[in-house]
Amino acid sequence: MRGIIKYRKKEMVVITIILLFAILTTRYIYYKFKDMSHVDYNTAALDITFHEESGGEVNLLKVTPVTDSVGLSSKAYKFSIKNNTNSSIQYSINIKNNKELTLKDGCSEYQIPTNIIRFSIHKENEKNKIYTLSDLIDGKVLTRIIKAKKIEEYTMRFWIVNNNTLPTGAKLHYHGIINVVDEGVEIAIGS
Repeated sequence: MRGIIKYRKKEMVVITIILLFAILTTRYIYYKFKDMSHVDYNTAALDITFHEESGGEVNLLKVTPVTDSVGLSSKAYKFSIKNNTNSSIQYSINIKNNKELTLKDGCSEYQIPTNIIRFSIHKENEKNKIYTLSDLIDGKVLTRIIKAKKIEEYTMRFWIVNNNTLPTGAKLHYHGIINVVDEGVEIAIGS
């Protein structure tokens, strides 16, 4: 009888150690990958957090024409903007060509024309807005005002329009950057 009780105690200790090890390992792995997928940028008043490992880099690496409805299910670039001040702030979201990566890859002659690149921007609780990249003026997608201490979540998606003359799978690609700019304008708005 004593042998059985002693055996059960040893068994419980071993099971407890294994469970503790599994919990700690799982926690470590989760937080390691969670931290890797967030890229943060700060301005004087705003915190911008990209929820992808690539940060704000947009890369279309092959020509695959799709309809807008299919494009709206393409790879998502998610980010959040947080106002750290006690007043409303104006900001803009822009898309710029990633000239640094284009030069590094030596691919300036292989760029997808911007008139066939479509993208959507979606703010939580609002409808998707779809644009063509070439229609932007100085790369500006939108200008908004964020209230004091608020957080706004965005999702952007990029795709190639379906009715273009480029062959599917062409060697062309696009390198861009999603850029959030603190316009530096504090705005007095009734809360």
